[in-house]
Amino acid sequence: MTWLATKVAIASIPPIFFGAARYVMVSAVLLIVVRGVIGVLTGPLAGHVILSGALVNVGTYALLYWGMQFVASGVAGLVNMSMNPVFLFGFAILLGQERAGWRHLVALALGIAGVMILFSGKASFAGTDIELWAAAAIVGASVSYSLGSVLSRPLLARLTPIQLTAAQGVVAAIGMSVLSLALEPISAATFGALVQPLPLAGLLFMVLFGTFIAYTIFLRLVRDWGAPRAGLYSFVSPVVALVLDAIVLAEPLTWREIAGAAIMLAAAAIAIARRPPAVPAA
Repeated sequence: MTWLATKVAIASIPPIFFGAARYVMVSAVLLIVVRGVIGVLTGPLAGHVILSGALVNVGTYALLYWGMQFVASGVAGLVNMSMNPVFLFGFAILLGQERAGWRHLVALALGIAGVMILFSGKASFAGTDIELWAAAAIVGASVSYSLGSVLSRPLLARLTPIQLTAAQGVVAAIGMSVLSLALEPISAATFGALVQPLPLAGLLFMVLFGTFIAYTIFLRLVRDWGAPRAGLYSFVSPVVALVLDAIVLAEPLTWREIAGAAIMLAAAAIAIARRPPAVPAA
């Protein structure tokens, strides 16, 4: 649903402007309801918080939203959902948060295979120059998101997930507003287009479900599980969307979709399964 909400919105308004509007709204609410956000952004953790926010929000959504203008949402989903777990795992290993193990490697291989099977009938890619640049931007968004997420984990030892969401949201509101003003043609007509029913619905959906709910839950999982296992939502969320489409919209399920979904769920199960405790020696 977040892909659809974004695609609908950026069809009418500049993509970075959409991201800026999203995080201005997020910040306006969270600065009121969450205590200590200004202290987080001015205290000893400020540099780390600003860097992680710039990566996980500004870099991610500036690149992702720009790229989504030029490729089908299926292509964007395929690239993003297959790359996020790979980069999350890679950066976690490089920064000493995870060790490479067979379980993660098998889960990654299965998950990527499942994503490709699931999207194989939905993604169209002509390979034009602009589409190649757009796909590269979406890969860059995955790199930015994954590094920012891994860097966020140490912060969660001292901040609550909602505090970090709020602080990173302020960074995003400022950063994306500056980028939009510098790179996009913004006028009174742009603001008028934003409040039209479809773009406004997409914006409110992303604020409520994409940030307040989904990202805060993601940070809780990052804190408790680590970024690589938390990032397995990339393998689970398409399955949830597929099931909802079948139930709510009565869309038929093909063998390709069922097989891809089963493989992706198997990948998630393998990765989050815990080893049984060792039996103490007699």
